[in-house]
This record gives sequence, structure tokens and C-alpha cells, in this order.
Amino acid sequence: MVIGMRFHIEVLHPNRCIGCYNCVYACSRHLYNAVDVNRTAVFVRETGSLENPYHVIACRFCKDPECVKACPQEALSALPEGGISLTPAKCEGCKTYDCVHACKLGALAIDFKAKIPSPIVCDRCGDCAKFCPHNVFKYEEMKE
Repeated sequence: MVIGMRFHIEVLHPNRCIGCYNCVYACSRHLYNAVDVNRTAVFVRETGSLENPYHVIACRFCKDPECVKACPQEALSALPEGGISLTPAKCEGCKTYDCVHACKLGALAIDFKAKIPSPIVCDRCGDCAKFCPHNVFKYEEMKE
């Protein structure tokens, strides 16, 4: 795998999720070199249903992201291929977390362990899909 390769990632088969959290741990390890369920850009939530007990939440790479519009500091910017990027120097840890609340999917969280709490942004590394043993995710290399 080429360092810096980016992927299109999609939760394609959510019903296959067994709640192993491999995607969560892989993401946390990639982004923070830690295994921490609070420092990740992909989430597994229990639904309470026996039929489909887990719900996988990941960025859907919106073309016109609401989180970008909601950021009062303009620290988030939309990427041309969809999704967002964060300019940490602009993020002042506004404490209103408007960006998080604006994401209708719930795919954005705040890193409270950072010096200045800021959004955790998916960088499309593909590790969530790579380490998922049940192929919940679809991922493919992005075309240049």
C-alpha cells in the first residue's frame, strides 16, 4: 500500500457488523497511535435490537457538508471530492460544537484530549475497512 493513498469509504453492509470494534480501534490507532474509542472517526453503536444489534457510523463525505457551514471559526473546509478537512490553527475549541451538532449522521466527534478540543476528521486512510473481518465497509482507491 502506498503511504498517503486515499480511499472512497462507504458503510455498505451494516447488517454484517458484530460489534468487534476493529474498525474503531484501527481508526484510533491510525489517527492518534492509540486505541481509544473516544478518539476515532468511525463509531459502532448498540441499537438494543436483536435483529440488528449494531449501527456503524462513518463519514459519508458529503459534497456540501453541513458541519463546514456550522463551524463559526471556518476551521473546517469542504473537499472537492466530498468530505472535509480541518485547519487546526483556526479551530479555537469553541465549546458550542456546532460542527458536531450539524452532522445529521453523527459522524463527527470532538477530541477532548487535544490541547484545544477539535473535531476528529476522517482522512480516508481505509483502515476501518481493511481491519473489518466482516466486510461491513466498501472501499476503493480514489481516482486522481
